[in-house]
Amino acid sequence: MDERYNVYFAGQVMDGFDSHDVRGKLAKLFNADQATLDKLFSGKRQLIKRECDKATAVKYKNALEQAGARPIIQRANPPAAAAKPAPSGAMTAAEKIAALAAAPDETGYQAGSGSSEAAADQPQAGEDTSGIALAPPGTEVLRENERAEPVIRDVDTSQFTVDASPERLSEMAPPPPPPPDTGHLSMGAVGDTIPNLDTSGVPLSPNLEGLSLSAEGTDFSDCKAPEPQAPSLDLSHLDTLPPGDATDGEKNRRPVPAASPRTDHISLEE
Repeated sequence: MDERYNVYFAGQVMDGFDSHDVRGKLAKLFNADQATLDKLFSGKRQLIKRECDKATAVKYKNALEQAGARPIIQRANPPAAAAKPAPSGAMTAAEKIAALAAAPDETGYQAGSGSSEAAADQPQAGEDTSGIALAPPGTEVLRENERAEPVIRDVDTSQFTVDASPERLSEMAPPPPPPPDTGHLSMGAVGDTIPNLDTSGVPLSPNLEGLSLSAEGTDFSDCKAPEPQAPSLDLSHLDTLPPGDATDGEKNRRPVPAASPRTDHISLEE
């Protein structure tokens, strides 16, 4: 009988891959919806392909690894010689947990309309589950030698004392001042004269004799600044030269001699 294999995925991502990118690649690979992807990345081992031959298992393994997902390949029909005999006697709570962890996960996922096969969520018919049971509440999970020793710290508290009667550590804050008495105040009617208002000040009386109001529709053009006047210049003694002719000053200007470079520090070698 040929060996058959089950292909699982437990949400683990290959080194160098991003979990979000791997999720998108698996969605395209299996045509899976969001609910299926949430189940695949729930951290629990999910069955991808059941009881396939070695070539098919390798094909699924390569496809998952190319997408960045870390597959789990497990033999579906291990030889009878490799099966461990059931332990005699009652199992401890730790042994029951170890047996549950080592048992194959038969939970699968439904890929909708994808090309992958639907996995069964229920145990297979004929599967022996008589050795699996839940321990009663309060059962110790770890043995005595499996428990971590508690760290006991010896803290010196001899410098601390407790007062016989409680005392405040700071002065009590003073009470807030009483609110002002407004019983003698009342509201006057609109337009009443304020009796206590100071009227000894001299009211302002600006001089408005030089001001007047313009007629309705005035555009305020009379307020515009006057146009600038051209300056009065006497140019009768000036004349223009023909094009290209130079002035007397240009003719009489002495040319500035160009400075010759110094060569006294240069010599010729024979």
